[in-house]
Amino acid sequence: MASKYSNMTVQAYRRENGRVGVRNHVVILPVDDISNAACEAVANNVKGTLAIPHAYGRLQFGEDLEVHFRTMIGTGANPNVHSVVVIGIEPGWTKRIADGIRKTGKEVAEFSIEQKGDFETIRAASWAAKDFVHKATEVQREECSISELWVSTKCGESDTTTGLGSCPTVGNMYDKLLPEGITGFFGETSEITGAEHI
Repeated sequence: MASKYSNMTVQAYRRENGRVGVRNHVVILPVDDISNAACEAVANNVKGTLAIPHAYGRLQFGEDLEVHFRTMIGTGANPNVHSVVVIGIEPGWTKRIADGIRKTGKEVAEFSIEQKGDFETIRAASWAAKDFVHKATEVQREECSISELWVSTKCGESDTTTGLGSCPTVGNMYDKLLPEGITGFFGETSEITGAEHI
């Protein structure tokens, strides 16, 4: 029996690597926690950008550091992101993350605070962000099959209403859309205890 959703489409942004996103963010991405303030200053200067501050990027090594790099690259490579301004303390790590994002075909501008200082970095990064916002506003959504979406969810905050509201909502969404071919990702895997077979 054919699904009643077999022709479902969504208006979305198709990226250079073929992925599909429903948002069109210009992200200001800090490499490390010391770069957070510069990223937030750029986002404050240029409306329509999104800074993503975090507490990582220093005193990490080995696999922990590799996970950090993959996470930063993955954040910038997300199909909901149009373009990225990467700001870090030193050029080596900044370039590594920027180059990883560039592999998706996105436009990336990279800035290192070392030997330039915060003010010059913020000034230059703000101009790049402004240019990216202009380009992002020109991108049009197009009709895409819902099967092209990758959907990431989280159950909620594990408070008293999680089992009443967010978990059933997420479950219903997956019940309806997984058969349509979406790719689903679920964080907090301990919340799906008992549903491993699915």
